[in-house]
Formats: sequence, structure tokens, C-alpha cells
Amino acid sequence: MSTSGANTPDPDPTTAVRQAYRLILGRTADAEGEAHYVDKLRTGELTTQDVCAALAGSDEFAGRLAARTGRDGTGAAARSAKPADPDADAETDPDADAAADTDAELIDPAQLIERTSVEELAATAEAYFASLDEPELLLTKPFKDAGEAAELLVTFGQALRGLQPAVGMTVLDFGAGTCWTSRWLTQLGCRVIATDVSPSALELGRELYARAPVLGSRPEPEFLVFDGHHIDLPDASVDRVLSYDALHHVPNPDEVIAEFARVLRPGGIAAFSEPGETHSRQPQSQYEMRHFGVLENDIVIEEVWRTAQRCGFAELRLCLLDSAPQWVDLPTFRDVLDGVDDPAGPTGFPERTRAAIGDRRMFTLRRAGSEPPDSRMADGLTADLTFEELRIDHHATGTTIRGTCRAANTGTRTWLPSDAEYGPVHLGARIRTSDGAVSDRLAHSGGRIPLPGRGVAPGEEVTIPVRLEVPTQVDDVAAIEFDLVSELVCWFSVNGSHPVTVPLT
Repeated sequence: MSTSGANTPDPDPTTAVRQAYRLILGRTADAEGEAHYVDKLRTGELTTQDVCAALAGSDEFAGRLAARTGRDGTGAAARSAKPADPDADAETDPDADAAADTDAELIDPAQLIERTSVEELAATAEAYFASLDEPELLLTKPFKDAGEAAELLVTFGQALRGLQPAVGMTVLDFGAGTCWTSRWLTQLGCRVIATDVSPSALELGRELYARAPVLGSRPEPEFLVFDGHHIDLPDASVDRVLSYDALHHVPNPDEVIAEFARVLRPGGIAAFSEPGETHSRQPQSQYEMRHFGVLENDIVIEEVWRTAQRCGFAELRLCLLDSAPQWVDLPTFRDVLDGVDDPAGPTGFPERTRAAIGDRRMFTLRRAGSEPPDSRMADGLTADLTFEELRIDHHATGTTIRGTCRAANTGTRTWLPSDAEYGPVHLGARIRTSDGAVSDRLAHSGGRIPLPGRGVAPGEEVTIPVRLEVPTQVDDVAAIEFDLVSELVCWFSVNGSHPVTVPLT
């Protein structure tokens, strides 16, 4: 089956049909079915995606699921996967099927897990991604459609808050799929390892990076196929783990959470955005499990936390944000702000918010141990700067500023050395123009003065020899403003520190 963006040739129709039968129905193709689908592929009446959809919609596949989930599947597995009418498939209404599912006996995800191996569920995921002839729409995620985009952006934003990534951190994006979350983490400056059970999904991720490259100089992503059991990374090798709508597809969550704990460094964070504890009973979940064999498990946070504690996680934090916020008129808005929140009143704000939270679990797990805070993050970066022995010399080629700067770390984060790859701290010199504007035009011509030593811890002080040349070619220089800067993170004055301004006129 062809995968757009992969560097391998499309298989011939016979190979494609046989692969589809093995991956979806778990058996070799019968002669009648193979001949039918091979002929349709060769004449162009069907694509490989159509073949996979037909097999997944067959009585045999439904019976296979029924047998695995304890439903009455008598004789179902013996029924042939009869060739489907392509026109009939095109007119299938998923909403109608989902509604019909609610009238049938519910599929229990626990029984699906018991009767389906990790490898079989992984093969189901691979079959889906491998059968995509035109994956263009998937590559536009999270902007695939307007309704979905709002939900994805809100929940990803909150997962990002919980994740607390910093420039240069190694982040494992678990269940990355087509890697849209990976790409955004790369844009933030993280070293991303995108992992998924589907090699074809990761090939699409490579294509996404190639077609929509991140801006600026950023670490190259790594793509890692997950075997369903063991993450092929050393112990304590990543700073963060993101599981965005992935854990509820996992049949062995205890094993996976243990792997998260193993690969995380002490104090590292795993952030999750998952559905709630009634997810499996929703019509769409039942439809996916019944027709495609995709696991749609419930996320019961108490069970997750018990497992996490056994594996070495020390802290659980849950997000109370309503991912589908209410839109109200001005009087109601004022009532909520003023504390008029009687559930029986016109707003019903607490009850509505509680109901919305019930459908979503956004949470973080922190690995036991400590993660020393450093200058790769902005909050807590403050300093007290003083200049001594200041001397200003004007000459034909410009102005020379000499002196000694004492910088005391008054914040909560250690300043990384000036030669650190990420988050290095320098004494920065910016130009103040006559109209009061600030310009960083000296950044690549002496406007970054390294700090001595191998870092500055909170409460420590460092003495910085200063010599700055301001050439005459730089026009409209009213003053030089000295401030500490963590590169690609922030200037310390943004956090309230006071820079030292040296007038030149």
C-alpha cells in the first residue's frame, strides 16, 4: 500500500491486497476476494484506501471484533469478506452507524484489550496510515476543520502549559502520529523525539517537516518506531514526555507509564491531554472500535495515579480549565466575576464547567527527584546590576566604554554559562536612540559580553570586565543600555530588573 512521502515504491496490486487482508482481517486473502480486488485496483475502479475501507467494513471484520469483545459472534468469523460495492461505501453515513451502535451491546474496551495483542492493535494503526493514498488533509492538522481546530488548540495550549518545555530540552512526543505536535515543539527550540507504533505515520511526519519546515535554527527531530512495549531510549535521557490523545489508545498503559518514568530525568514532567472516564461509551468511540478495531479506552485518573506512583512519579496535577468555554452576555459575565454563581441561577457556571471538565483529562506527572531551574526559562530571571570605574572615551572611530559590572542573581534560576548551547546568559548592550527606542544593532559586534565562570546560582554575584566599542557608523546613539539576556529566552528587564543606562551625549 502506498504512503505519500515515503521513499519506497508502491507495491503491485496483488501485494497490496494480500497486505490488506493480513493487517485488517488477520488472514491470507481468499482466491475470490483477492482476484476481485486485484482486478479493481488494476482498472483504477478502487484505490488501496478503498480496499482497506471495504475490508474494515465487512461482516468478517465486525465478527472478528465481536468475537474478541465477548459479543455474540457465532459464525461471524467464518463469513467471507465479500467484495463491497464502492458506491454503497461512499454513501455510508458514519453518524447513522454511530447512532445504530448505541442500540447494540456496547463494546467493552477491557475485553478488546484482553482478546487483542499489543502487536495486533499496532498493526491496525499501521494499516490505517499505510492505506492513505492522499494524506494531505491529515497533514493540515490541527487546522483540518474549524470545529476541531478550536478544541485542539485549546487543549494543546494547556498541555503545553503543564509540560513547561524550554529551549534545548529533549521532549519525547509519544503517539505522535503525523507529528503536528512534534513540529510545534521543534519550533519552540526543543529536541523532539517523535515516536509512534506506525512507521507510515512517522513517514508522514517526515513529510510534514519537509513541506512545512520550522523557522530559524532548531534541533533536528528524531523519529522512533515504538514496538508497543519498550521505548528504545536510555534511562533518564529525556526532559519531558508529551502524550496528546495517545494514552487512551494504548492497551498496556501501566507498561507505557513505567517506560515514561524510566526515560524521564529526575524531576522531569509527562503531560497528558486525554478523554475522560466515559470515553469508551460515546457513540464515536463505539463506532471506531466496532468498525476499525481501534482501542478507545477510558482514562480513569485514579488508576493512572496509582500506577504512576508505583513507577516513580511523585506529583500529579490536573487542569480544571473548561476546554469548551461558555459564551455569555455582559450581565452574566459580570455575575460570574462578582461571585453570583448559584448553580440554580441564570448562569449555572460551576455546574456547566464541572460537566465540561468531565469529558477531558489534562494532567501532568512529575518524576521523583529535582530538576534544577536554569536560564532556559524566563520566569525567575532577575538581577541587580551596578557599574564601577566607568570610563567613556570618544575618539575618531567611535566611542569606547570601559568599566566593571557587578551582577547579582536575585532570581530563582541558575544562569547557565555564556557558552552554553541553550539559555546562555550574557551582559547585553543595546542602543538607546534619541527618541527613546531600544535597538539590538550591536548584538553581533561586541554587544554580548560573556560572564566569567561556569554559571551563577541564585544569591551569587559575578564581576564582569566591560569594554565596548561603539563605532561611528552606528548612527543616532543617545545611550547604551546594559542588561542581562538569556539568549532566545528573554532580557532580564522584561521581568522587572533595572538595566544600567550609560548616556553618550
